[in-house]
Amino acid sequence: MTTETFVLRAKFARRLPDPNFGKEHGLEHHIFLVNARDMPKDLPLEANARRPNTRKQVYREVRQSLLDESGEPGSFHLKNKGIVVVATSVAQKPGEADAYNIKLDRTSQGILDGGHTYKLIIDAQGTEELPEDQYVFVQVRTGVPATWVPDISRGLNTSVQVQDMSLDHLAGKFAWLKEALKGEDFYSHIAWSENDPGEVTARDVIALMYLFNTKQFPGSETHPIAGYEKKSEALRLFEQDDAPFRQMKPILTDILYLHDWMAYSAPHFYNKGAAKLGMKGQGGKMTFVKKAASKPFKPVFMGTTETFEGRLEDAALYPMLAAFRVFVEQDPMTGSMRWKGGFNTVKKAWEDLAYELVKATHNTSIEVGRAKNAIGKSRLHWDGLYQKVENYKLKKLSLKMA
Repeated sequence: MTTETFVLRAKFARRLPDPNFGKEHGLEHHIFLVNARDMPKDLPLEANARRPNTRKQVYREVRQSLLDESGEPGSFHLKNKGIVVVATSVAQKPGEADAYNIKLDRTSQGILDGGHTYKLIIDAQGTEELPEDQYVFVQVRTGVPATWVPDISRGLNTSVQVQDMSLDHLAGKFAWLKEALKGEDFYSHIAWSENDPGEVTARDVIALMYLFNTKQFPGSETHPIAGYEKKSEALRLFEQDDAPFRQMKPILTDILYLHDWMAYSAPHFYNKGAAKLGMKGQGGKMTFVKKAASKPFKPVFMGTTETFEGRLEDAALYPMLAAFRVFVEQDPMTGSMRWKGGFNTVKKAWEDLAYELVKATHNTSIEVGRAKNAIGKSRLHWDGLYQKVENYKLKKLSLKMA
């Protein structure tokens, strides 16, 4: 526990015992009307589901209100919900009638709601733009059980909806996933909560694991199409039962590597396969290959400094990736998942099959009028790719047994 004390100055303050949980938990509501210029700096945001992103239009409008650039001057506190803080205790500072010591644990307490408002105020402090008579309501809640914080945050953050991913992060549901990846070079590139920096999100990682979930998608009867079409469905399954995802920990980094390698090497292997057939390959010109704009693409998970001028769109990539779940099997000793034949076998399978899979994707693209999104939603296409990879695996196994 990292306990800190912040001083909140307010001429107007009220303390209200909670009518339902006051006796059992000692839960209290401390309400303050605070001059914006007196808001303490560096209040933690650990209890807030998302990190503030004040670039959105709605928050630009809040800033205009704070600086009296719109509306009635001095009316900011009437139009803003204010800031909600969860803390350990509130006590009047000795000898100061309008000062209160707010004690909280930085690792788990702090601003529960109103993080964007807080950041706007702190950014404006020390400037001439911030009016002298601008106020904001601050409610400090004490006695709140730690396990209640995510659910309360979910309820409070309704004006601009908080993503489920952020709430899952706040609830600690990604803890084991973060532990499994924290030693990887790409760890800092993963955003675990809204507005965190990172090229990929926790939801993206879970969607990729979902593609290899052989517990729910053991064969060709059903396919993990939601991994592409509706990533929120993959996250919902993770929330309900993360056991199948935990079983994939031994192959998780391989899955992420495979994602990048297939995405960026597909045009190359397609052209190589076409050359063997005496044809000129044009893998980089297919409609489902995204071209680099201002600068080349740099893979996140491959651990390479190499850059690429093109990569597969997700609509083309995800059905291919999901087909390689035919190589996933459960280790009877540990219960965890592993690659049948090892990961080198999987990589060799991609090299051997890339031309065929990209060609099949090209044919599907033509059939659906070159609509990229339709490729990723075509069950027949997912079926076809799965069968190709499965037939390859069965053929290789039969050759080894012969």
